[in-house]
Amino acid sequence: MIRRMTRLAVRHQAVNLAQGFTDEAPPFPMVWEAVATLLGGTEAGIDRVRRTTVGDLVSSTDGDGSASEVTLEEALATVSASRDQFSQYSFPFGLPELREAIADYTERWCRFRPDSEGETTVVLGATEGLASVFAGVCAPGDGVIVLEPFHEMYPAQAGVFGLRPIYLTLREGDGQWRLDRDELVRAAAGARVLVLNTPHNPTGKVFTRGELQFIAEVALEHDLLVITDEIYEQITYDGHRHIPLAAEPGMRERTIIINSISKTGSATGWRVGWVIAPEPYTAKIRAVHDTLVIQAPTPLQKAAVRLLTMPAPFFDTLRTSYARKRQALVTALAEVGFRFTVPEGAYYVFADYQAVPALRGKSPMEAAVFLIERAGVAAVPGDGFYARPGSGATHMRFAFCRSLATLEDAARRLTTLA
Repeated sequence: MIRRMTRLAVRHQAVNLAQGFTDEAPPFPMVWEAVATLLGGTEAGIDRVRRTTVGDLVSSTDGDGSASEVTLEEALATVSASRDQFSQYSFPFGLPELREAIADYTERWCRFRPDSEGETTVVLGATEGLASVFAGVCAPGDGVIVLEPFHEMYPAQAGVFGLRPIYLTLREGDGQWRLDRDELVRAAAGARVLVLNTPHNPTGKVFTRGELQFIAEVALEHDLLVITDEIYEQITYDGHRHIPLAAEPGMRERTIIINSISKTGSATGWRVGWVIAPEPYTAKIRAVHDTLVIQAPTPLQKAAVRLLTMPAPFFDTLRTSYARKRQALVTALAEVGFRFTVPEGAYYVFADYQAVPALRGKSPMEAAVFLIERAGVAAVPGDGFYARPGSGATHMRFAFCRSLATLEDAARRLTTLA
């Protein structure tokens, strides 16, 4: 559904607020590390490229000292290595330095340190990570609790591996999305695993410590394994902060964390992620991962190290930037009649459109297509985030991960609905 809306956006030249990827560049230090790795080829070569200045490039291409014009490609070719080890196969489960950086990063932000050798696996993005976890730790017929609204890959992958989704619905009211605790207890009785996404896509809910403690109690009582999708962990607002379930008492042994650089690094196409799992599960997860994809791209793994070791102000600036974007979109949506719970984290607004006169009475797909064709803005129909018929029938999801200029363009287009 999400990628279908992107295709419609392209066809109609609409502003794409459907799919969760940005139109802004990844952070330069991460990009430059990838460039240095690709050009340098070896550790010594990477260090040489890192230390190369513009002056070095110009002088190295102008042997007689006279002024000349060279392209950047020609200049960079002078520092390109003749030998290479980083565009080739590497450890299937991740470069040791990246796994160590993931351990450091987890200790820094999540209050515990996984073992980089026995508990940490670098994967080809979070999507492949989830697939390897499902295939590695579950058996056909196992029950998987999925919170709806959900990202479509959760039930889709469960179906691929013969697992049985058990749906648990978050309820919206009084300015927040709530977990039905009684419903969770009932669902846990027939489940093997729970998939928990926080900060949550599409609602923007950030689960509280009280909610996580209750989930931990249920997991311990019913012997549940919890798979936590923490890809939006750095994107939170208004004092909310991501709390890792694995840090709660008794949960290290039964929590599997899935994460990636896609959102924090604005690099959804790089496909570098990781899985942190208790050691007894790691070998099984790695076996599936190796069979499916072998490894994540080696040069981009080197660059991911640079992202994960960025200083705290980088992450503060990331949150501030997304807060401005959130304000731009929620203001535009409210002005034309959308109603919504303001997201606490991630970068989506899950909005009810029934108070928008031009959209009232339409099905979610009809409303989304109308929005694309008449206003030139793409969103995702809300019922695509639910399994139960009739759920999400008045909602659509907007992503505010695009640049402020793009969001301002979308806001102008939305005024045609008023």
